[in-house]
Amino acid sequence: MTDFDKFIAGEVEKYRGNAFPLKASLLERALVRRVSYKKLHPNPEDEFCMPSVGPSYRIINEYVQQMVEDKFDGMFSGLEDKSITVEKMYPDGYMILNGHHRWAAYMRIGKKKVPINIVNLTNSHDIFQMLNNSKFDKRVTINLDEVMFKKPVSEDVEKELGFPFKNVYKEHLLKGLPAVCNHLANDGYDIWVYTTGLYSREYIQRLLKLYHINTSFIVTGATRFDTTDSKEKKQLSELFEKKYDVTIHIYGEALFYVKRSAKKSLQYELHKDSWSGDAIDILDQIHKKEAASE
Repeated sequence: MTDFDKFIAGEVEKYRGNAFPLKASLLERALVRRVSYKKLHPNPEDEFCMPSVGPSYRIINEYVQQMVEDKFDGMFSGLEDKSITVEKMYPDGYMILNGHHRWAAYMRIGKKKVPINIVNLTNSHDIFQMLNNSKFDKRVTINLDEVMFKKPVSEDVEKELGFPFKNVYKEHLLKGLPAVCNHLANDGYDIWVYTTGLYSREYIQRLLKLYHINTSFIVTGATRFDTTDSKEKKQLSELFEKKYDVTIHIYGEALFYVKRSAKKSLQYELHKDSWSGDAIDILDQIHKKEAASE
């Protein structure tokens, strides 16, 4: 075990059972762009901190070389423009969510201030609160990773936001998404959106609102729930089942309709070129059948 491995193990042990995420204020997220590397702490759930995997010294050395070349050889690798994504934590500092190897490289060269981007990810408490605030017994779940793009590969996206918003929000939404969400909202559905991306919930909420999608049911950094305590997972699952009788899942080119009370599950195909129109027509047909059977 190297000295750095021992340091990482010591950091993990120091905060084990003593740390938890905090919400950073809008002002803090806007103004705090650089901090001492000493204020950053490794994420114990990241492979970087796992003894069986650990840090890659090859990657760290490559970053160090780029940093030295940028400083002394007039090179520009763009590394300084890549912020380390962090989350404010108790009892102090920030927990690294993405960028452990860059952090290690900054430590090695003795960089006093490192670039960071503070985000407020969704946590379990947020989800409990969202469920308590819900007024409906129907929901739709949408995977934003499938319908939100930073670099669209085709023209099948919504119209670009106007100035100055397009300078802040680089993401583009799949064409038709606002129409489908609006239709579902008018029919009394809670709109739940998920992303594995390390976004602040507030950022996604403002972005969607600019496209006239009004929802507060937003889960960011969704992969963190893969490691959520099993008891907590069970509680969340039971709450969702108790809260929602009807759930619609929109995945790629398919729409799934589940009605728990009737023990009914239906699957429909969505065509790539007309997915939003297909979805709205299917939903109208389902609702007509449901109304007729009541």
